[in-house]
Amino acid sequence: MLEFKSNRRGLFTALALLLAPLISGSSLAAEPADAFAHPPELEPDVRFWIRVYTEVTTDQGLLHDDWNLGLVYEVLRFDPADSPRQRERIVAQAKAHYAELLRRFASGATDNVTAHERRILHAFGEKTTPAQFRDAIERIRFQLGQADRFHEGLLRAQAYEANISRVLTDRGVPAEIGALPHVESSFNPAAYSRVGAAGLWQFMPGTARRYMRVDSLVDQRLDPYSATEAAANLMLYNYRLLGSWPLAVTAYNHGPGGLRRAQEELGTNNIAVIVKRYQGATFGFASRNFYVAFLAALEVDRNAEKYFGPLTHLPDAQSTVVVLPDYIPVDALAKAFKADLGALRVLNPALRPPIWNKARFVPRGYALRIPGTPQASDIAEAWARLPPAMRYLVQRNDGPHRARRGETPASIAAASGVALSRLLAANGWSGTRELARGEVVRIPMPASRAEAAAPGAATPATATPAIATPAIAAPAAAAAPPAMAAAVPVEAPAEAAIARLPPPPKEPVSERQAESTALLPAAAPTGNADATDYGVGPGNTVVVQATETLGHFADWSKVSSQSLRALNKLHKNAMVTLGHKVKLDLSRVSAAQFEAVRRDYHRRLQEAFFATHRISGTENYVVKRGESLWIIAQQRADLPVWLVAQYNPDVDFADVRPGSVIALPRVEGINRQ
Repeated sequence: MLEFKSNRRGLFTALALLLAPLISGSSLAAEPADAFAHPPELEPDVRFWIRVYTEVTTDQGLLHDDWNLGLVYEVLRFDPADSPRQRERIVAQAKAHYAELLRRFASGATDNVTAHERRILHAFGEKTTPAQFRDAIERIRFQLGQADRFHEGLLRAQAYEANISRVLTDRGVPAEIGALPHVESSFNPAAYSRVGAAGLWQFMPGTARRYMRVDSLVDQRLDPYSATEAAANLMLYNYRLLGSWPLAVTAYNHGPGGLRRAQEELGTNNIAVIVKRYQGATFGFASRNFYVAFLAALEVDRNAEKYFGPLTHLPDAQSTVVVLPDYIPVDALAKAFKADLGALRVLNPALRPPIWNKARFVPRGYALRIPGTPQASDIAEAWARLPPAMRYLVQRNDGPHRARRGETPASIAAASGVALSRLLAANGWSGTRELARGEVVRIPMPASRAEAAAPGAATPATATPAIATPAIAAPAAAAAPPAMAAAVPVEAPAEAAIARLPPPPKEPVSERQAESTALLPAAAPTGNADATDYGVGPGNTVVVQATETLGHFADWSKVSSQSLRALNKLHKNAMVTLGHKVKLDLSRVSAAQFEAVRRDYHRRLQEAFFATHRISGTENYVVKRGESLWIIAQQRADLPVWLVAQYNPDVDFADVRPGSVIALPRVEGINRQ
């Protein structure tokens, strides 16, 4: 059956786009007083997504125009037994049918049409040109319904909404953001997308590592509590950079750098103008629709019974957090706390397979969630049941190791956290020896506290677990692990790299395919959370960023430092400083090549830092007389200048004045073992 919605403001949004520059004093040019108000220009799009979330299931879908969401060609219905291939064929046939219809309209053949076809014709408007009909052929898109998934998400959300509400309130983030997991994952903490995002809040690895631990042993993206802390900090970062909550939400999908470019290009913070007018190369369907899909999810979440009737409330599950002081086998923890191993696994989804298959220990400092709400005395008794022989001072790394150039038995023993004597004994060596490159060395089990306390061994300090306030209600109200840091969205790639992006994923046509993706198709991310502009500007100029030197610019452009000094009329001892503009000699490399190498340098620098650090929040700092960015950063251990600059992109650090207020990220060291 054909369906349509008329658009009396002209062909799709064309008229709105033409009028926008002429009505800059209207609501299009000003941020609404309500941080999450619905701009009138976006209402048809919001209604489209409400329909997707409440009326159309994953056995159905809407064939629609991807720009004017008010134009729905047909509701396609599938047999639940249809395979994805069969569904794809049905969608392809429907697209071909309407493409042929639009070609007929373009040719002027508008007689002898059915009532449904006439309604589609009228939806385009009376002054539609043949070229506009032909252009619409490329915009025919299929959207799989999500009503059944959204309903399931509403039920799952009950377990997390209280914790999300508490975290957002504590961070000063609007409560509305709590609806975002409906769009991202249907509140499934185990969700994985086809582009590598994971968890309730669908963090990409590169972004997540700024705020959480993500490695082969622990992936806190899958822990809804840690991930919620990170999502709140990420939203604060986006808001600080963009100054608007609608843009901060959109940046969660598109990246803050891309949204800053949109602001600069269009000269506005207004989400409606940006959604309808911004033509960034990677600002595609997902990015354009992310905010309206969020508004739709918020509406449905707040009025769930209106759309789905009475909801079944799930029983509360109770849990308590215990922070481990040692490295401990997971089965030993289960035995000590009299917990079912399966229940522990459900409560601790961040622990990866090497932990559960006993190849590695649960890391020291990990906030282990255990079932129930035991008293402090119960926790102490459980800890007493855990023998010192099951508490290790370093992570288990037993197994073969291939010696690298320059390594010795002593250096390998030190790196592995085992005594040299144990390493020698495990390999049958009577004394130290030289190692050939590639030689296999067996790493023994590390020393336990029992062994460390044996006669002749240094007595380790007594360690007991830190007990978080017990959870007395649902997991959502449980004491969450310590703040695991703030996050930054995925940055869009450089314009020159667009051609190298993989093709967008196919539109999901089945629930099975939709399970591995967000309700919206993800944007094409680079995994780089840095919103700094590393592009080459007019006249082959660049703005110096933190850690960059003239030598870097010379290396990246394959010219000598002397030639760059001459080009910029710099004295031989003069240094370039943060925020200054430098002219490049791009006679040997293109601007795109220079940008690619420059971005890669900063990516590697930042990845190395976030391998051992995370951001746990921010604080405002008032600059004192005589202070510079360098002095402020040096006063705080592990706070690099480039990170301070990222949190203050509009501050001229070459001329920062006493009394100025800047944002400082709070950085914590983390143990990756």
